[in-house]
Amino acid sequence: MNPTTQRIVISKKYMSTPFLLYGANGFVGSEVARLAVQIGLQPIIAGRNKEKLKILSGELGLEYRVFSLDDAEVIEREIKDMEVVLHCAGPYIYTSKPMVDACLKTRTHYLDITGEIPVYEDILSRDAEAKSKGVMLLPGVGFDIVPTDCLAMHLKQRLPSATHLSLAFHSVGPAGLPPGTQKTMFELIPFGNRVRIEGQLKDPGKEVKTRMIDFGEGPVEATRFTWGDVFTAWFSTGIPNIEDYIVLSQSMKKGLAFIGVIGPLFKMAAVRNFFKLGVKPGPTPDECKKTVTHVWGEVTDNSGNKAEVRLYGPEAGLTWTSQTALAAVKKILSGNISPGYQTPAMAFGADFVLELEGVTREDIE
Repeated sequence: MNPTTQRIVISKKYMSTPFLLYGANGFVGSEVARLAVQIGLQPIIAGRNKEKLKILSGELGLEYRVFSLDDAEVIEREIKDMEVVLHCAGPYIYTSKPMVDACLKTRTHYLDITGEIPVYEDILSRDAEAKSKGVMLLPGVGFDIVPTDCLAMHLKQRLPSATHLSLAFHSVGPAGLPPGTQKTMFELIPFGNRVRIEGQLKDPGKEVKTRMIDFGEGPVEATRFTWGDVFTAWFSTGIPNIEDYIVLSQSMKKGLAFIGVIGPLFKMAAVRNFFKLGVKPGPTPDECKKTVTHVWGEVTDNSGNKAEVRLYGPEAGLTWTSQTALAAVKKILSGNISPGYQTPAMAFGADFVLELEGVTREDIE
C-alpha cells in the first residue's frame, strides 16, 4: 500500500473570489459553508430561509441572499455576478432545472452534490447549449460521485481493455445519512433500479443480488444498489457494463425488501411524504469523526484480466461531500474549466480525490 494524501491548497489569487452557495441553510449546505470559511474561501450563502441564513451569516461573517427557485428572473438577478454556483438544495429532481436554466442564461458555471440519475440525464441534455455558452455543468461533486468516479477512471487506466466495472462502498461507524439524502431516496423510488448493460441503462428486476467484497478488513456482504455511477462512469470510462453495491445493515435490508413489495405505491406523493416523517436527524460532528468510508472497485475484461482498487476516506455524506464539493469549486475558480456536461473524473482526473486530506488509495495486486 502506497497511500497518497494531500491538503486542499487555496491560492491567494482567488481566496477572496466569491461564489454562490445555494442551500446554505440546509444540513449539508451549512457544513459546506463552515468548511469553506475554514479553508479560506468566501462564499455568498443563499437559500429560502432568511432566519437560518441570517444566523449562519452572523456566525461566519458572510454575505447572504434570500431567494427561492420559483422565479427565473430573480434567480438570474441573484447569480449574474457570480462565476460559480454550488447548488446544495435538493431533491434536485425538483430544484436543479431552474438553477441550471439561470446559470446558462447568465453564463455561470454550475455545480451540485446530487446523486440522482434523472438529474444527470437532464443536465446531459443541456451539454450542447452549455458548450456554446462556455458554461461548465458539473453535477455530483459530493461523495456521490467524486470518490467512485475517480476510482472508476483509475481502474480503467489500470486495465484499458475493461468491459465490466463494479463499485461498492462501506460506511464504518455511527454516522447515518444526512436528512436530505434520506428524503431524496424516497423521491427516487418511483424511478426504479438501474444497472448499465452493454452501454444501456437497464432495470435489473426485483432480484436482490449480493456479493462478498473485501474492503480491507475481510470479506463482507454487499448488496447491489442503484448509485449515480451506473450513469456517470459510462462517460468517465467508456466501460459498458456497470453495477454498484453497498453494505447494508440488517434493518436497511429489511427496509429494502419491504420497499420492493410496495414500491409502486411510492408513485403517490402522499406515500412518499408519509415515509419522510420517519427521517432521522443527521449525524453529529462527533459521529462523523468516528466514521470512515471504504470504497472498492473492480474491473474485468473478456480475456479474464482483472484490476482491483480500494479507496479510504472520512465519513461520506457530510465530511467527504463538503471536502470534494469545495475542492471542485477551487478548481473552477483557478481556471480549470471544461464547458459542457462533465463528470468529476472527466473534469479533474482520476487523482482528484487524492487531493483531499485523509484520503488514500490502494492498488490490490
